[in-house]
Amino acid sequence: MNLGFLAVVALLAVAPPAIKPQISISAPTTKASATKAVTVADALAAAPAAAPIDTVRFDGDVVVRVLIRSAQDLMLVNQLSDDMWSHHIGVGGEADFRMSQAGLDTLKKVGIPFRVMIPDLQNRIDAEQTRLAQPMEGLAWFSDFKNLTAVNARLDEMVAAFPNLVSIVNAGTSIQGRTIRGIRISRYPAGTALPAFIFTGTMHAREWASTMTTMWIADQFVESNTIDPRIAAVLDSAEVYVFPVQNPDGYEYTWATGGNRLWRKNRRLISGTTYGVDLNRNWSVGWGGSGSSGTTSNDTYRGTAAFSEPESVGMRDFVIAHPNLVGHIDFHSYSQLWLWPWSYTTTLSPDQTALAAVGIPMQTAIASINGKNYTAGPSGTTYGLTAGCIDDWTYGNQGLMAGTIEVRDTGTYGFVMPTSEILPNAKENFAAAMTMMEKLLASSPITITLAPGSVVADNTASTVEVQTVPVVSTLITNGVRLKWSLNGGAIQSAVMTSIGSNKYRASLPAITCASQLSWFVEAETKFIITHAPLNKPTSFNLTSTNPCFRPADLNFDGIVNSADLGLMLSSFGVCSVPTNCPADLDHNGEVNSADVGALLVEY
Repeated sequence: MNLGFLAVVALLAVAPPAIKPQISISAPTTKASATKAVTVADALAAAPAAAPIDTVRFDGDVVVRVLIRSAQDLMLVNQLSDDMWSHHIGVGGEADFRMSQAGLDTLKKVGIPFRVMIPDLQNRIDAEQTRLAQPMEGLAWFSDFKNLTAVNARLDEMVAAFPNLVSIVNAGTSIQGRTIRGIRISRYPAGTALPAFIFTGTMHAREWASTMTTMWIADQFVESNTIDPRIAAVLDSAEVYVFPVQNPDGYEYTWATGGNRLWRKNRRLISGTTYGVDLNRNWSVGWGGSGSSGTTSNDTYRGTAAFSEPESVGMRDFVIAHPNLVGHIDFHSYSQLWLWPWSYTTTLSPDQTALAAVGIPMQTAIASINGKNYTAGPSGTTYGLTAGCIDDWTYGNQGLMAGTIEVRDTGTYGFVMPTSEILPNAKENFAAAMTMMEKLLASSPITITLAPGSVVADNTASTVEVQTVPVVSTLITNGVRLKWSLNGGAIQSAVMTSIGSNKYRASLPAITCASQLSWFVEAETKFIITHAPLNKPTSFNLTSTNPCFRPADLNFDGIVNSADLGLMLSSFGVCSVPTNCPADLDHNGEVNSADVGALLVEY
């Protein structure tokens, strides 16, 4: 043991901190406990009554950025603060902590390098509360942050204004009984087979910037669904889900009179005055690992088992119930990071190349709006280990292209963002969301290089050839398929054969006269199925045969009607040229009542 560590221990013995450590090391969990199935009913059965509201203030507290030089530094800082703000912690890196003045004095005495980011935290919170208490009538919706009631009202307004585009969807119920509400944005009826994207926010209650960012995504897709060509193109071929507040109890608590503006977890009563599970450590992939805590009072407390909380159960069940989901971003604050799996390990995902092929253009899209740099990369190596996160589950368990965006800023404001940052932040992250959707929808563009015309000969097969070059992820085995429906019947399928140079060939079946095939081509990668034509739900390639010949159609106009009857009646009698007497339907050399009867059968 070195002398520096002994000095730290001695100092703590003289002036032990009154606050609890933020990060602890707990015993590994068993596989059985990590994979225990928990239903919404199970979670709600343990729900307590609404949590009492305690007055929480931070008078004298500061936010400091500390350089963690050693394990001893980390141990000391965790003793001095129970509230880490930033999103990287480990030896050799910097991290932000809320700390008392006494803690600050200890840092100085021990000689740990730090700089003060926010010198008077409570003053910052007081100014925010004073501003929010002012009337907001007549102000633009995004002029200031909004509480849960205002968020839900805005979602309802979108449905009322665009009932054919927007509908309310729910992802279960919170520990205190609040509905986790979102919206579906789609031009098509629910259940239509097309790709879907989901954007989620406010899993951590104090991260108000994530609420406004997801609401801006919803707002843009609703209000600009016909006037913005990029948005219109996405909605032509996909549907969008937005859940602005995944932690409604915690979010409500950060707004409540006498509540805690900096509350992070949900509001489960653990025991006594201890509340809350970190919902973003409660998912099953990697649950119980590094970056989560087994200590109930810790801000990263992971719960008793994966999916122990009704909020994570509800969102899990919603995602499972929508297997057409292909892309997911979970928004948090702060640090300006764009992170993709894995979070629970530093091992790279097997889809690292594909994730980066979408992720790096998303980073570029963010920078193109306001010039802000967001560090991008695999979460475990870019951010630090965080086991039990939602995006590891949506990717690892459900196969979505998924990740987490930590929005503005890099520490000047932290969780208490000024109103001037709301829209610039929202707009740059909307650019990232758009880029993800566009990249995935075009991940395997299909070019039809050979196809039958709109009319083909009956009883003759038709060849279709296509070329597709995946730009995000490789095609799965038998991933290029020709599909068709005969006269509106069931969809049938044939795997297209590779003929080299990313080209594929298959044949449409021979059909009889007066028939029609509706057909399309699909190409499937790990993340998404793309189509040609792109907006397959309403647009197909059509191939028809010529009308069947009908002997009673004497004027060859495609129908048998009174005009044909008139022609037959004008020919009544013995045929002058038996070999050229079209009205003689029974070919007995005479146009008579028997021929009229045959015509009326086809009438």
